[in-house]
Amino acid sequence: MVKTGVSYFGSRIERHVKEDMRDIAAHDCDFVVHTFSENDLQFYKETMKEIAGISHKEGLEVWVDPWAVGGVFGGEAYSNFVSINLDSRQVSAKGESLPAACLNNEYFRKFMFSWIDASTEAGADVFFWDEPHFYLYPLDQMEKDETIWACRCPVCRELFEKRFSYAMPARLNDDIKLFKEDSIIEFLKAMCGYVKIKNNKLKNALCLLPFKGSLGGIIDWSKAAGLEALDIIGTDPYWRPGEKDIEGLVGRFSEKIHELSVKYGKEGQIWILNFRIKKGTEKDIETAVMTAYKKGIRNIAAWSYLGTGCMSYLASDDPEMVWTTLGKAFKELHGRE
Repeated sequence: MVKTGVSYFGSRIERHVKEDMRDIAAHDCDFVVHTFSENDLQFYKETMKEIAGISHKEGLEVWVDPWAVGGVFGGEAYSNFVSINLDSRQVSAKGESLPAACLNNEYFRKFMFSWIDASTEAGADVFFWDEPHFYLYPLDQMEKDETIWACRCPVCRELFEKRFSYAMPARLNDDIKLFKEDSIIEFLKAMCGYVKIKNNKLKNALCLLPFKGSLGGIIDWSKAAGLEALDIIGTDPYWRPGEKDIEGLVGRFSEKIHELSVKYGKEGQIWILNFRIKKGTEKDIETAVMTAYKKGIRNIAAWSYLGTGCMSYLASDDPEMVWTTLGKAFKELHGRE
């Protein structure tokens, strides 16, 4: 059965949200991913409950995304947590304090549990764990300099030495890569498990960073797919302007996700680029959607609503055309089922 969705972060004004949710449903979406940032948690908690209610009334399943929370998830938002909890921040291999929370820090984990509590109260159906990662330096720098990585905070150093029986070095090695990867897995295990404790009917979805090496994320995706409390596993193979082989790019990752979903009994998901789309290339969206479907993916979502026209940094050249193209592709998918 096909499920389609789109992310949304354009407004917190009720009358605009109502109109947008109707529009999302009219474009053949089954679910909407609402970003739930630290700003929302602090200032819009009750508003988010209203927004979830509006979405449900339009027949949409409600997903919540910890948008850039702690600086360790994807998203264009700032983290207040890392600005006031300096002892919970990641530390670079060179000893620098970084603007991201350490995934191994217990205080940050408690903060995330409070975020889950608030999201559950707001009416979430699915928790969308969006690109969890350690601090990300530019990939070319990380590959050229073995001392450009994180995290080497006191907590990580203690855990590393306890596991590997030697002090955590400043130069990146295979043990550190394994430690970082397993730290993310343990973090996700704790978060997904807590969601199920709150309500076993709630679902967990994960979007994995797709780029080469994923030096800040998870390299062995089977570890994530094997998490008992995880229901949906996916990735977001967004193409760059000028990409000639959309079908090849999306197809490779769709095959990988489909194989994992079958092996581990999860639902596979692929995210489709709907931001920074150049005018005249909107057809690529349809190509990507149909490619994912052909590779066995039945849960397909796009980032984000209306071609991300509300955010100049990510806006497509013709947001309306992007949105229309996505809606047509989603309608065709539903027609095939």
